[in-house]
Amino acid sequence: MNDQSSTQPSFRRVHRLTPLLRLWSVILALIAAFALNINLEALRDIFAFITGEHRGEALRDTALALAAFVAVCAVVWLASGLWWRRMGYQLGADELSLRRGLFSTQLRTARYDRTQAVDVVEPVIARLFRLAAVRVETAGGQSSVIEIAYLKKADAEALREDILARVHGAPAPAADTDIDATAADLTSAPTPAEPAEESALVPEIPIARSLVAAALRTSTLFLVGFLIVVVVTRLPLSTALPILVSALPNAWNVLDSSWRYTARTDGEVLNITYGLADRRRQSIRLDRIHAVQITQPFLWRPLGWYEVRVSVAGYGASASGKASGSTRILPVGSLAQARQFLPADAAPTYASPARAKWVSPLDYRQQTVALTGDYVIVRNGRLNRRVKAIHTSHIQELTYRRGPISQALGLATVDLDLVQGPVRMAARNLTLADATALLARLRSRQLPELKPPR
Repeated sequence: MNDQSSTQPSFRRVHRLTPLLRLWSVILALIAAFALNINLEALRDIFAFITGEHRGEALRDTALALAAFVAVCAVVWLASGLWWRRMGYQLGADELSLRRGLFSTQLRTARYDRTQAVDVVEPVIARLFRLAAVRVETAGGQSSVIEIAYLKKADAEALREDILARVHGAPAPAADTDIDATAADLTSAPTPAEPAEESALVPEIPIARSLVAAALRTSTLFLVGFLIVVVVTRLPLSTALPILVSALPNAWNVLDSSWRYTARTDGEVLNITYGLADRRRQSIRLDRIHAVQITQPFLWRPLGWYEVRVSVAGYGASASGKASGSTRILPVGSLAQARQFLPADAAPTYASPARAKWVSPLDYRQQTVALTGDYVIVRNGRLNRRVKAIHTSHIQELTYRRGPISQALGLATVDLDLVQGPVRMAARNLTLADATALLARLRSRQLPELKPPR
């Protein structure tokens, strides 16, 4: 790299504990191994030595083990210091840079104009030290997340606000030219003005509601039922363990994404906060939300609860709240809260005919398509009711398809190809005339203006 001018922003360092927190599981294993080797007899020898009951020769093995442990801790601390000195982030005029690597240096960048979301995440181990990480989601490939970890929580919040300001086109502050600036430099900087009070879309979800909603999920009930079968039938652990391992993460994600959840708007940004183990403050640009889906699971109907998920440009299909941000913007709430995220509503324009019962016996009566203004609204589902909406400009492609049975029944389906995400839309099992008319109307939609690459 060529030398930059004196006005080039410096690389700021993350918190000194960052390398150790990234290797916390290894460090915990070393401590556990040392603790297991310090048996009860060794503790008696140490106590006897302190009280003067016998000579120190008896403590030779214990002292050597303790010295070795202290030496290992010192080596780990010194090695982590070398690693830490090579870690840093930089806020440039057009992009964010992250540098790391001791023997081989890795430099990752993210342009502000390609940033989809900026989140503050507090993993469990980091929360013990009041630290947090800043995750920047970009419109990239599979590895589109840049994580700046770890910073003091106040510094992480300030960094998030700074990045969001740059994303929205605010002028960057004067550059810091000290290449060895640390996270403490950020703390000493002037505190930004408090933002205006955000309007609350969803107040904090009660913990009891989160627990009940997670318990009434089909996946949770399946897990409980399977556990009962395991206990009653004494199913071998080798058979039960793979099923339990596959079912537990889903049940946990449902509970974690709704724990103390809040949603607020700040201009054109949706700010959501949630998390049981890892607390996350996630920011989603409203113009990046392409499609919305409202779902009411069958067991939630007596309680009047709904869930809202969205497809966000750049998040991808597997966004789950860990590496990428969560696409569940209302884990459990009332109909009024869910409708806040629905851009439009209208009576059905097209509906599946009665003969569609031969291919969709459960929900053929619920399969409808509504066209209102520039929005397409699709309804389907009998057990789990779903309402999906998208602006016509966000439809990527259209697919007209007929299977063998559909051809025999005179039916057709129009698929709406969207950005990757949890929302998938299709006008299913329409008459040939309705499918053709829908396809013609969507083909004439107003497409967004193409922008030249930067």
